[in-house]
Amino acid sequence: MIRYLVKRVLLIFLIVLCVTFILFVLMYSLAASRIRLMPTYGGGDTLDAILGFINAGDNIVTKYVRYCYNLLFHLDFGRASSTGYYVTAELGVRTGTTLILLACSAAATFVIGIPAGIYAAMRKDGLWDRVINVTSLLLASIPNYSLALIIALVFVLYLGILPMSSMLLTPASFIMPTLVIALGGISSIARMTRSSMVDVLEQPYITALRSKGLKERRVIFRHALKNALVPVISVLGGFISQLLCGAFVAEHFFNLRGLGSYMLRSAGMRDHYEILGCTVIMTVILAALNIAADVLYAVVNPQIRRRYAKATGSVQGKGWSLR
Repeated sequence: MIRYLVKRVLLIFLIVLCVTFILFVLMYSLAASRIRLMPTYGGGDTLDAILGFINAGDNIVTKYVRYCYNLLFHLDFGRASSTGYYVTAELGVRTGTTLILLACSAAATFVIGIPAGIYAAMRKDGLWDRVINVTSLLLASIPNYSLALIIALVFVLYLGILPMSSMLLTPASFIMPTLVIALGGISSIARMTRSSMVDVLEQPYITALRSKGLKERRVIFRHALKNALVPVISVLGGFISQLLCGAFVAEHFFNLRGLGSYMLRSAGMRDHYEILGCTVIMTVILAALNIAADVLYAVVNPQIRRRYAKATGSVQGKGWSLR
């Protein structure tokens, strides 16, 4: 398990390097790119000595190496062209907002979606099963920007209980963005949990447990639920990416100071250092959350643990014994 975790963590660095290099090349190729003006030599530091020793010129490769060096050793994402301030300070504030929004959205999605799917599976082909399925399909078919407009009309214009936007981050300012992101995820998780739970409940071992006289609640939550959640956890990485994409729309629509709104604004103003900084942070967040999803999947799926287990070196029959 530790070997599996180490391999997945090392992939973060490769993913970040590949993504940043591709985007760096694209930014460098743009007309009037500020990346072209980035100095390769930074004033006599260690990298300057290395580049001077190998007689490296001022080109896209050395500029990329300089950018990565500043990022790794100085946490320097460059300066914003619009304000002249360091991008690192702005990213530090906005990353916390996006992480809080993602945590709230994921919590709402799983707390509501999984019980709804279980409830629908327990009442297969019943009234509530049809209601949950129709509601899930309806929510899944509404785009995020339309859903944001509907939620804003209901809670701000008609009910008047929530502010449309606020300069200060309060718990109330996260309610509507969380709903926008979570409602689509709830529909997906509920339908997936319902389908998986129906398949598990039709297995012979569930029938045998019921014939022994076990209570239905114990059969569902102790024996069936763990197996039913394996397919749900297997797609958790892609689902997290979906939540992060929804954060772009929610943050921009409700004027939240997060990474999504920051990146959209930077793209509109063509501030290349801000776009690079947002991309690096979002790539790290996505990679880390995908690794967490893979580890959780390995916890519930013994086959993944056995795949990365070490061979003891002793032969049992015709195969290797694993620990």
